[in-house]
Formats: sequence, structure tokens, C-alpha cells
Amino acid sequence: MNDLEKLPLVTDQTRAQSENIETILNRLSNGRLIIPDYQRDAEQWDERKESLFIESLLNNLTVPAFFFSQGSDGKIEVVDGQQRLFTIKKFADNKLTLSNDESMTYLTPHSVMYRGKKFSDLPSKLQAVFNDYPLTIIYLPQSLDLGTKLEIFRRINEGGTPLTAQDIRLAYYSESASVAIIRLAGLHGTSDAATRMITAARSRGVENPWERHPGVYDLWSEWWEGKIKSRGQVPSEMFLWYLVAKNCDILNSLLSNAVQIKHLPISFRGSTEEALDIYCAQLRWTDDDKGGAPIIFPAKDDLLVEFDKFAYWLQLVLRSGLSGVSVDKYKQVSFLIAGLVDADIGAEDVSHDAWDAFGEFIRKPREAGKKWLENGYPEQKGRWTGNSGQHTQCVRVKELIAKVIKNHPSGCEE
Repeated sequence: MNDLEKLPLVTDQTRAQSENIETILNRLSNGRLIIPDYQRDAEQWDERKESLFIESLLNNLTVPAFFFSQGSDGKIEVVDGQQRLFTIKKFADNKLTLSNDESMTYLTPHSVMYRGKKFSDLPSKLQAVFNDYPLTIIYLPQSLDLGTKLEIFRRINEGGTPLTAQDIRLAYYSESASVAIIRLAGLHGTSDAATRMITAARSRGVENPWERHPGVYDLWSEWWEGKIKSRGQVPSEMFLWYLVAKNCDILNSLLSNAVQIKHLPISFRGSTEEALDIYCAQLRWTDDDKGGAPIIFPAKDDLLVEFDKFAYWLQLVLRSGLSGVSVDKYKQVSFLIAGLVDADIGAEDVSHDAWDAFGEFIRKPREAGKKWLENGYPEQKGRWTGNSGQHTQCVRVKELIAKVIKNHPSGCEE
């Protein structure tokens, strides 16, 4: 079979249809339609954005399509449009009052009919317009394999306020206790969404790992608060990157032979995102205790031990070692912490000069690579494999740490 005969990748048709809001809300209430609890932890929109979206519905303006995926069990999962559906339900349940702020740019002088009002305050005619509004629903083919589905999710979410790759992978593996710990590691500050997340995890027997480190949690929350990067599950990805970097050789060995991951519902084609997906998929496999595969990565209680190590070094980095480092460098910080833990280095082993060198690496990794590494620090460009891949990058960080500690030993400063 030639390559052309293998196309298109997806043979089943994507279908689109209109379904009114009342129908969709009924499906939500009876559990047939599921809004995953991972996505953007719901409350990403402020009052202004929520109000303008509801106004569009009340005026029969066109809004973007929703993407759903129907499983073999008849359940329908929201792929894209979770925030919009959450806002619709919030308004229908009288939990949202449309903004009455003078700065609101409502469309018509008739906005007096809905400005500052809840759904129950609307005239019956407008209530009917809202309930009858035809949402465009695009159903993805049921035959999609998981890897293709994850890639579609990512592409759907490239525009607007996108879901991160971490948001998407947590959708599929959030039932795993170990993945739930990774998710909770991303908590920062207090919010209704955080409370829901903690409650949902506790119902599965998973406690918030930050309760073990309240002082570090305060530093962590202050570090992330108000930053654009803090949206969605990006903070939790920092802990995942720590795990991946610390276990990069083991993960690389796992990925090097397709037979070794045949028990997982996802294939590996060389990308870093797929490598992270497979790491989480392996954790879920371990937690499900299905047998047929060894415990490869720390899971459950062992994962909490890893979190303790992560929190220990995070406190040192934020409080004394590299205070002022930007959250934009969260991935480099994870690599540094992973390398320090992997080398079994203690805080007393890191001199002031070594901290300065690590700070240089965090802020300008390419320049630091040229200074400390014979082959430099590669730019991985989304690939796990190869001499410039993510695995090589993780290995080089450990080499850099070893050289810095050797050249700037503790106790030798003037």
C-alpha cells in the first residue's frame, strides 16, 4: 500500500448539527453530556466577557461552534466550548447577573431589557429566545484513536484562549490518582475552581500535596498569582516536567521500542507532547493495576515523596537561590530541580557562585550551555528524539549541574 492510499487519516465523517440551548442543558442535567472537570477549571471569564457572550445569544448573534465527542457508552464529552457552556448553564441557573457597568459596550439601546438582570428577570420572550438559541455542534468521529483525538483537541484550541496541552492530557488521565496529584501540584491561591478540584480528588482518595508544605505553597502562590502563564493547567505542568526530566532516561528507553508501550492507548511518533502524554498514560496504567507492565515511574505514595523533594528545592530557588526568576522560566526551573535531586545534591553543596551560574542557566540557557557544555544546550523544537531533542536537553542539564558544582564547590568562596 502506498502512502496516498493511507489517506485520509480519519475515514469516518465529522458531522455538524444545530441543537438548542434547552436541549443541551437537559443533557447536562441528566448526565448524558459531560463537561470534563479539567479544562480551564471553568471560571476563566470575567463578568464582562460572560455578559457579552450571553448578550450575543439573546440577540441571536452567531457564536463559534462547539465540538463534542461521543463515546461508545453513549456519553458525550465537550471537547471545545466548555467555558461557553459553563456560562450558559450559570446564566440559566440564575447564578449570573449580566453586568450593569456603565463601561459595558452592549449592542443596542434595547439592552435595558437585560442589563443588570438574571435569567429569571428577563421578559418571557427573551427567555424563550435564549432557550431556543440554536448552538452549532460539531461531532468528531467515534473511530478516532486517542493519539489523533489529542492532536485534534490541540489544533482546535490553537486560537482564542486555548487549552494547553496539559489541560488536554489531564482530561484523559485525571481518573488516575497519580495524575490527580500532578494536577493538584498546579494549585495556587484560593478559588472556587481550586476547591472543586480538591474535593474531586479527595473523593478518589487523593489529598492535596501542598498541605504537606504550607510555607512553600505561599511562595508558590505568590509566584504564579496574576501571571498569564497561570491560566489552565500550566503550573501543574511544571511538576510534570520535573518528573519527566528526573526520569528522562527511563522514559526514553520506554519510548525507544513500540512494543514496550503497546499496552497504552497511544502511539509515539517522536514529539515531546506525545512523550508527556505517554508518561501520564503509564501512570494511569500503573494506578489501574491492570498487570502486564512493570511500575516504571513513581506513582501514588512514591509520587508524593517526589513532590516533597520538588517542594524542598522550589523553596530554596524562590526564597534564596534565584529570587525574582520569572514564571516564564518554569520549565528551566523544573529541569534544574530535577537535576539537583537526581544528583543527590544538598542545599549545603550549592555555593553562592553556583547559584549565580544556575541563575544564568535559567535566564539564558543557550548562553550558559555554550559556557559549560562541550556540545552546548540544544533547542528541542517540540521533538523528544534526536541530538537536539528534549531528551538530550534533559541530559545536558544534568551535565551542566555537575560541572557547576565541581567548579564552584561550597565553602571555597572568599
